[in-house]
Amino acid sequence: MIRYLFDAANAVTAIGLIFATTAIYCVLVGRFEVGICFALWALLADDADGMIAKNSSGRSTLTAQVGGAFDGLADLVYAAVFPAILVLSFNEFSIAAFLAAICLVLSGALRLSYFSTFGLDADGFGRGLPLNNDLFVFAFLFAANHYWPLPSLGTLLVAAAFLLSILHLSGFRFPGTGNALRLTNLTLALVGSIALLTNALA
Repeated sequence: MIRYLFDAANAVTAIGLIFATTAIYCVLVGRFEVGICFALWALLADDADGMIAKNSSGRSTLTAQVGGAFDGLADLVYAAVFPAILVLSFNEFSIAAFLAAICLVLSGALRLSYFSTFGLDADGFGRGLPLNNDLFVFAFLFAANHYWPLPSLGTLLVAAAFLLSILHLSGFRFPGTGNALRLTNLTLALVGSIALLTNALA
């Protein structure tokens, strides 16, 4: 099994999973801004592994199948499990945060399962809000809190988690692929990382 990590795309997926695990560790020890940064870098690794896989010549069908499953599991960790643990940890594992975390994980797992089965529409659009947008929302809330302290940040995180869970499973159309989307993800991830690291090191 280890030999599949020598595939370039799968290796990048593994790096993203390491970032996601580090992100979870950071929030569990109270380093929330740093944790979100690592999750954003996991998002960038997710974008990169898809491009590498698409442009890899001579990649076997079996390697591609393993890579697809590996990528889906990594997506679940950084885009669903991490946000759930962030909300739980920041709110000191309250009941409301627990319920919000359940919604994030369930909606994330169902969304990933749906798209692994049906894929995108013929025009490259998907349905509902992609999971990675959770990271942008939480990054914005934490960055905003540094400049305009929000006394109810924990409550906002819980409310955002419930709302995002609904949006993930909604039926509106959303771009699912393309260079414009990748550039947007890259820009938001870099801006968010700089803002959060500036806050964390201040």
